[in-house]
Amino acid sequence: MRREKMFVVMLIALCLGVSVTVAGSGSAAGGAEQSGFSGFDSLDEAVVSENWKRFFPNQYAGWMATGEMRETTFGGGGKAEAMTLEIQKINYLELYPFLKVTYDGFPFSKGYYRSRGHIYALTDVIDTERLPDWDSRPASCLGCKSTDVVKLQAVHGDNWFQKSFAEVVGKNTIGCADCHSPADASLRHARDWLDEGIAHGTFANINPEGRTDLVCAQCHTNYHFHAETRKIVLPWTTGLTVEAQLEHYDAARRSDEWIHPQTGALIAKIQHPEYELYHEGQEVNIHSRLGLQCTDCHMPKATTANGEKYTEHQWTSPLTHVEKTCMGCHSDWSPEITRVNAEAVQGRIYHRQNRIGWDLADFIQDVARARSNGIDEATLGRLQQIHREAQFYWDFIWVENSNGFHNWDEAARVLDKAEALVEEGMQILRSL
Repeated sequence: MRREKMFVVMLIALCLGVSVTVAGSGSAAGGAEQSGFSGFDSLDEAVVSENWKRFFPNQYAGWMATGEMRETTFGGGGKAEAMTLEIQKINYLELYPFLKVTYDGFPFSKGYYRSRGHIYALTDVIDTERLPDWDSRPASCLGCKSTDVVKLQAVHGDNWFQKSFAEVVGKNTIGCADCHSPADASLRHARDWLDEGIAHGTFANINPEGRTDLVCAQCHTNYHFHAETRKIVLPWTTGLTVEAQLEHYDAARRSDEWIHPQTGALIAKIQHPEYELYHEGQEVNIHSRLGLQCTDCHMPKATTANGEKYTEHQWTSPLTHVEKTCMGCHSDWSPEITRVNAEAVQGRIYHRQNRIGWDLADFIQDVARARSNGIDEATLGRLQQIHREAQFYWDFIWVENSNGFHNWDEAARVLDKAEALVEEGMQILRSL
């Protein structure tokens, strides 16, 4: 059935003149894209991204450019005009005060900033207010923040997860060795927790094997830490949809669940499920259905002044370079119309997720007041279950960094569930 559907999609795409990417043939650099590279002599050399510069100068320049602050209407890395890196950071707790209520009792209520470019990954996890001092902070927090993880895994196996952050943190942020083999620069993912997630065999809409965007799925997914080993776990045991992941969390208490101090409900913290929302869901996004991968939109092809073609490594919003990405298919649109159409999609989800965030915060505070005034155990239990599920659905979309663009129909469906639950809870409270 999957092959028949893909054949139909490809046939339609060809009739429309759309470029289709099949699994394993995405636009990210699958090989060296440069002659003269014969591999590194050691992992110590390979984990330092600057050492790749002499072989891949264009790609290295793009990676360095992830440090640029480029805002879009509904996202972007920060404030480019700011004089210091600290001011460039956008504080979500100030911008969206309802987060202090929804995340009350969890570290995200202490520090939560908009994500910045890959080059800041290590800096931002070191400086976060969310985590305790380095000796108490788990090493697992480094998992998606540094190329040093490649060496840690090779030297210590899974034992490195049980060390402290202070023992493992180095100076190398996310970089070349995270996605490319130090031996031949071929594309490969370096984190085996992704393989363990895939091994559950719960993908419904795509076959993940051999896809170039698995390098993105190493980190741009929801996760928690294993209760005993602290290893990173992808909650894909029963599926990748939000309902399936909630089922996974319901099976056992996870590392990122906590008792909310206001309602007493057991709440789970979702972490940026971009990969899941884009490729999976009860509603399937048209771009994924056409075979497009993360790399097609976030890593377009570029050409140097000398006519040399290479893959752009400045991962950023496609809205900053629509001529190289969106307009390859939407050639009848102007750059301005392309951005307007995309932002119209984002705007609907952005404003709705914010409104539901405020409604959820109001519900939490109303439950807290009902608890303090006295409420029967059965009613409180139902209100706590509503809080758990509503926040799970809302947070799944809130923390997914595309403002719904990766799969707008699925984002709307999930927010529908969150909204209905909050309304049910408010009706119960009004009846007391």
